[in-house]
Amino acid sequence: MINLYTLSVDDEPDIREIVELSLGLDPIFLVRDCPSGREALRAAVEWRPDLILLDVMMPVMDGPTTLAELRADRRTAMIPVVFMTARAQMQEQARFKALGAAGVIAKPFDPMRLPAQLRDCLSAAAAPAEDFVFRLNDAFAALAACRSELAQTRERGTLVRIKDIAQTLAGTSRIYGFAGVSLESTALEEAADGEFMGRGAPMQIEHAIDRVLARIATQ
Repeated sequence: MINLYTLSVDDEPDIREIVELSLGLDPIFLVRDCPSGREALRAAVEWRPDLILLDVMMPVMDGPTTLAELRADRRTAMIPVVFMTARAQMQEQARFKALGAAGVIAKPFDPMRLPAQLRDCLSAAAAPAEDFVFRLNDAFAALAACRSELAQTRERGTLVRIKDIAQTLAGTSRIYGFAGVSLESTALEEAADGEFMGRGAPMQIEHAIDRVLARIATQ
């Protein structure tokens, strides 16, 4: 099953609870929530979600400011963001989309329709392709084999294969809407570069491979 790691960001706990219950109706969504834009920035780097559902009106750091911060960080720049707002007139929707939002959902929203609305927001730009899931499985097997080889030797050829797989995954996963896989693969590519340059921390590349494998395994 394809999963969408979804970060729900809203300063109102009741809204976060309703979102979690609503998306729980659709097994594709794996939900984590946080109450502020600032915490969302940290969670996006740590958890690497495939989608962020972001409230517009929040204290200290509102939705548009949070989106701008996400786009300014290469680790989170490609994560699709869907705004939730009571200000959902056509003019406002156009403004939010011009800021880079993948979609806009009006408040109050229908909990029974929310999963379908999110799917609609993502379908045009980031609909996962069935054949790409099989390619993910092939990449999983190749990386797992490289991971085993690292336990025996750290030959340059193994590191080159790891970097090539990571580089390909980072690009294609982004195209097909697997933002989490793309971000973890980018981190693996950077770990491989660090190993080539002799700057890698102990087990850094192994940990990076494990994160990619864990993310692919949930797709």
